[in-house]
Amino acid sequence: MLVVDPGHVERDAAPRAAHGACAAVATAFPLATAAGLEILRAGGNAMDAAVAAAWALSVCEPSASGLGGQTVLLVRFADGRTRIIDGQSCAPIAASLDTITASQQRRGYRACTVPSTPSTLDWAQRRYGVLGRARVMAPAIRIAEEGYPITRLQHRQTRWVSGYLRGSPSGELFLREGRPLDVGSKFRQPALAATLRRLADLGADDFYRGEMARQIATDMQARGGLITSEDLAACAPPVEVHPLSMDCGGYRYISAPPPSGGLQILLARNVMAAMSPPRSSFAEDVWREAVALTISAVFREREHRPVAPDGLTPALIASLLSRNYARQVARDLLRPASHESADAGPEEPGDTTHVSICDADGMIVLLTQSIQSLFGAKVAHRELGFLYNNYLCTCPRGSHPYGLRPRCRPRSNIAPTLVLRRGREGDCPLLALGAAGSRRITSAILQVMSGVIDRGLDVRDAVAAPRVHGLVGRKIWIERPAASDGLLARLRARDREPIVKSPLNYAMGAVQALEFMTDGSVRGAADPRRDGAAGVL
Repeated sequence: MLVVDPGHVERDAAPRAAHGACAAVATAFPLATAAGLEILRAGGNAMDAAVAAAWALSVCEPSASGLGGQTVLLVRFADGRTRIIDGQSCAPIAASLDTITASQQRRGYRACTVPSTPSTLDWAQRRYGVLGRARVMAPAIRIAEEGYPITRLQHRQTRWVSGYLRGSPSGELFLREGRPLDVGSKFRQPALAATLRRLADLGADDFYRGEMARQIATDMQARGGLITSEDLAACAPPVEVHPLSMDCGGYRYISAPPPSGGLQILLARNVMAAMSPPRSSFAEDVWREAVALTISAVFREREHRPVAPDGLTPALIASLLSRNYARQVARDLLRPASHESADAGPEEPGDTTHVSICDADGMIVLLTQSIQSLFGAKVAHRELGFLYNNYLCTCPRGSHPYGLRPRCRPRSNIAPTLVLRRGREGDCPLLALGAAGSRRITSAILQVMSGVIDRGLDVRDAVAAPRVHGLVGRKIWIERPAASDGLLARLRARDREPIVKSPLNYAMGAVQALEFMTDGSVRGAADPRRDGAAGVL
């Protein structure tokens, strides 16, 4: 088994930030942020800009997302309506315990769900954008054709998984003579540029029912994969659904329902609010202890009470987000961790990307997309230039709402989240954010929200602040600047096992956030743990 040491990004602790007028973009890569700003300047709205940034991230952050993955959006329209555009993927019809071994779920051509990102991006932009598809996709095509310099982080990411990439089409696309590209070397993707150009000309239908679909099905058949032409043709457009929402302490919290991870975000926030002493009086060590224990408890609850999308009734939502339930979880989290769950399984770094964008007319778009693990299934379509996802690794083997079976939908931690200030004259946006990092999506979003709301931090400081993360068992991850003697002692007294990680650790997730000021301006913050940037107009 290849062991990945996620390490850290050696750069200043300040996030890439911007503060200006009322249109803003925050993404995980500077070229994607520039793409979003370019489309806003060209007259596009927040949806056009978000989709342009997402296509660009498929090119300049291919380890995290791309055509082979899935995408979920939270949209707040100028009139105050909010919707989730649910582009979660599903397994091929042939997926089962008999056709996929446990190791095949983790990587390779049988680890893949049917990609839904092209359908989701195309549908969302056509429905809610104002520009033509070709104009919105132009920045991504240009980046793929012209290339961009490999960053230090990208070199390290590729090195971590290069043993899996060698000897496969992935290696031909992302390695040079079997080795990761050097930092600063130009990385061009002509195959992906041609694919994006075809999508711009023909739309996503070609990916699912046209020549591109035939190429994908042929590639899968030749390499032992399970996705067929019929699976691709059956991939429906994304579903538009109501988000989950919860009022707590003068704020409204809005996020994505299962199979996404918004329920865990809202529950965690409710648990923090139910704790005593009052949050405003928390010393830093006490606050970080509360965050770490809350995250552990929330994921233990998810394991004990898994909720399928079709089982999420209004009554169950009300129960799970009630103050009484939060108090019960808060009481339970102060008890010693169960030694039975001490080895509940490792948490791998995981990879995903997120875009937070607002326009001058008041539309906010939060877009999270992923190919699940770093470099997804570690296999790619050479001629089309994209990596396949490995989302089937999230499907348990056995009886479970998200268990591995034909057309199952994998459980995800994707959680685009919006926080509104409640007021007599209506609700006003305060925070719009999302994150990358598997389960660290939940802990990262919780800490940024709490940092701004409970501790009065500027969003940029909240994003850059040292983080903690509680695993399902006894282990607690702590970035070194937060690992005070006091915090370590408090956690050990709770029978937890602190694990100190380097500052700005890659494995701790990456938040892209906007903060809406009372004067109408917007602050953007991109997480310094990745290569992101924020910009305003």
